[in-house]
Amino acid sequence: MEKKIQDLYEGINFLGFNTTYHRNNNYVENCKRLVPKIQEFVQWFMAGTQPGIGREVYDNLVSILEDCETALREHDNVLMMDALEQGIAGYLEMFLTEEYFREKETAYVGGVKGEEP
Repeated sequence: MEKKIQDLYEGINFLGFNTTYHRNNNYVENCKRLVPKIQEFVQWFMAGTQPGIGREVYDNLVSILEDCETALREHDNVLMMDALEQGIAGYLEMFLTEEYFREKETAYVGGVKGEEP
């Protein structure tokens, strides 16, 4: 599941980058390909009892999914971007290691500068 979480996290970040950098106004349309991955993650998350996580965290995830549904129905790019980048991505980050973020920083930032961060 770790690799799937990483892939989904990167997919969400790429959509945001693509939308911002290329001024692409099709965020909702572009995110539809992530829906099966989001569904798989949410089902996995909700099926297991995550240690140290209270009921309010699960309830919040349901609220985020409701925002996603509304954004899809109303074709609301801003709501969808907020739900994915500030909502779902936050849940994914719970399962990503510090090493993962260091590797990405080295690959992206270090690669651009030509040096280690």
